[in-house]
Amino acid sequence: MMRKSSLLLSALLLFGTLASCGETASSPQPSVTDAPDTAEAVTEPEETDPLGYLPDKDFGGRTFTILTRNSMEYEFLAEEQTGDIINDAVYERNHAIEDRYNVKINLVAKETTWGGGDKFNSELDASIMAGDSDYDMVAGYAAMILGAVQQGLFVNWYDVPHIDITKPWWSPQIADSLTINNRMYAMTGDIALSIWEGMVCMYYNKKLADSYSTGDVYQTVKDGSWTFDRFLSVVSKVSGDLDGDTKYTDADLYGYVSSYSTPIDSFMPAFDIQVVKRGDDGWLYYTINSEKTVSALEKMKALFFSGDNFALTNGTSDFRKIFKEDRSLFYAADLRQSANLRDMETDYGIVPYPKFDDLQEKYYSTSTDGFSLILFPSTVKDTEFVGLITEALCSVSSSVIIPTYYDVALKDKYNRDSQSSEMLDIIRDSLIYDVGYLNSFALDTAGHLFVQLVREGKTDFASAYAKKEKTFQKRLDKMLEAYGDAE
Repeated sequence: MMRKSSLLLSALLLFGTLASCGETASSPQPSVTDAPDTAEAVTEPEETDPLGYLPDKDFGGRTFTILTRNSMEYEFLAEEQTGDIINDAVYERNHAIEDRYNVKINLVAKETTWGGGDKFNSELDASIMAGDSDYDMVAGYAAMILGAVQQGLFVNWYDVPHIDITKPWWSPQIADSLTINNRMYAMTGDIALSIWEGMVCMYYNKKLADSYSTGDVYQTVKDGSWTFDRFLSVVSKVSGDLDGDTKYTDADLYGYVSSYSTPIDSFMPAFDIQVVKRGDDGWLYYTINSEKTVSALEKMKALFFSGDNFALTNGTSDFRKIFKEDRSLFYAADLRQSANLRDMETDYGIVPYPKFDDLQEKYYSTSTDGFSLILFPSTVKDTEFVGLITEALCSVSSSVIIPTYYDVALKDKYNRDSQSSEMLDIIRDSLIYDVGYLNSFALDTAGHLFVQLVREGKTDFASAYAKKEKTFQKRLDKMLEAYGDAE
């Protein structure tokens, strides 16, 4: 059988040392064309005006232009109703706002991928520095667009009228992470469906769970005892050379499959390990170089190098296909993939990533770093206009788009049981975001040092960190310059 080290090496040779985080953001958006199967599936919401708290304005047919990625156009524009419930919800939102404020929502889309976002950023920077008012709002690839903040070309959200980040449709976790020295240049919330689609989870195959007597995984989660050691003990039960060729290939049986990048990164927030944390002075400091990080690497080594229980795919292997064909007990991915599992014959469940250990009080989750962050170029001349329309977009998204995705598509159409819905709520309520990881590209990939060592089966984090510590610190200092002097 093909050993795990070979799979890891293939990943490194094919893609280098920088993790490609674009796999989920660039995946085709699946179509959801049908409504709930029964009339009773969705309770009709009470009719309320999601814009009632905002002032009435008539902008005389003015255009509100959004710059986004071409792979994420569906978040912000639907030219007509098609029967796809997400598309039609976006259409309904935009139509309501255009009618309410007499505006026209216009979208400009450009290509952006992980590691290739410099083109998106550089073109945007050039537009702003030239004094062009081409865009009212920018929706960028989170891990890439934050690098552009260092140029000082964006508006502080706290200076924009009508934006109320205390409202439930904005993400308090993002606000907490990205507010530095009373400045916040990027934000997101229900305005970006991608932050919901990108929430990470573990899918598990119920047929294999029964065959290998894993116990009630749902109950283990609810009891608070879904730890990494418990997860590893279950995964270690499952492996098999199904085709008898003495090599581990895509045709064999595994306890766990995932891509080699983001799903591994996601163990860090699950273990409450952050690249940087806020000090007592409110400033940011590196905290990833710790004994806990070393312990986490030891756990990863036990998973990836202690048996034949996992497949860490290198881009040529189809890990979703392996899972759908009942050849993996667990599959780590994001919620976006639930649409692609809809035709899976075997029932599956969804659970959060496991805790670090029994001492960890709660589960932690995050979203893959390809979600859309919202920024306002410094060339915006009318922040009242921009703030009002942006706030309206987020508010109506919360009322129209997110319930359609979360309650109808995700909970009703894609999931197989009510307990998965309960797990989704646990995942959603445990979201955290590490500003150091989101800024990993700007910080010379400091946030990806963990996954690089995992692939190599190494646990000496201190030595690897020491080699780049000065560079990491310089990058952090430069990043913080955009937020002024520490107060």
